[in-house]
Amino acid sequence: MDFGQTAPNPVLSTIKYFKNEYIEHIENKKCSVNECKALKHMEINQEKCKRCGLCARNCPVGAITGNREEGYRIDQDKCIKCGLCASKCNFKAI
Repeated sequence: MDFGQTAPNPVLSTIKYFKNEYIEHIENKKCSVNECKALKHMEINQEKCKRCGLCARNCPVGAITGNREEGYRIDQDKCIKCGLCASKCNFKAI
């Protein structure tokens, strides 16, 4: 048997058994488990945020701006979606 003929089998199997996930990613541009870096959207929940600034101090690219009075925001164009801000947030606001 030629290996070239069986090469697409793993992909075809995943399409067969995980069709909804493919549709979610390709058509809806979403990842329900938030694992796909390209589809991540990092955002600060202003209701949960205590404005401590820990997220901004730990952002390696300076994508989080703001202050204690006005709150903090993530610049989606600068954000590299590394998740460091979320891992440092003690209030699960990201």
